[in-house]
Amino acid sequence: MSIKNRNEQGFSLLETLIVMAIMFILAGITIFKSFGSMQSYQANAAMDIVRSQLRVARQLAISQRRNVQISFNTAVTPPTMSYTVQAGNYAGTTEVNGTPVTMPLPKQVTFTGESGESDTPMAFGTCGTFTICIGPPNTPVTGGPAIMGFNSQGQFTDSTWVNTLNGTIFIGIPGQPATARAVTIMGGTGRVRSYSFVGSGTYQWTE
Repeated sequence: MSIKNRNEQGFSLLETLIVMAIMFILAGITIFKSFGSMQSYQANAAMDIVRSQLRVARQLAISQRRNVQISFNTAVTPPTMSYTVQAGNYAGTTEVNGTPVTMPLPKQVTFTGESGESDTPMAFGTCGTFTICIGPPNTPVTGGPAIMGFNSQGQFTDSTWVNTLNGTIFIGIPGQPATARAVTIMGGTGRVRSYSFVGSGTYQWTE
């Protein structure tokens, strides 16, 4: 005849509910932190796309000894940026412009600035819009000129392919200051630099 152990007990309903509540709280914290990290990741990815596209375009201009046009399309969702290798200007040639290489920004990210955002350390200007601000030194304009890009010496210029332009492309997720990013172009050298708007309450640009 077997004797059952009457001392065996399980968890009470209250104990089970407490454990489940703790699990839900921890899961919520994890999801919240992951959401912020995902937004930051998307902003960094957008900055990397703009920076790398500009650097590739400049390298192509130098290596192929061709002008390479840069353009931004803010009228589509998501916004895009493109570069196009231009035809040569040699007598008797039948060259045509190359096929545009277009890259979209990641989801939610656009060409935009944030409340409280300042100019980058390069001080190329903000145009008051904190979107795409490109133009001759000290006189940038929103969106930049209709035709702009890198010449065969690697300089960033207007349609003359001689007059240099400086500029800043501001990137971010609207309403999220911690996602603010910027990419600058120094026309005379064609140097491309990138910045993140970091801080807690008070933000500042850091390269």
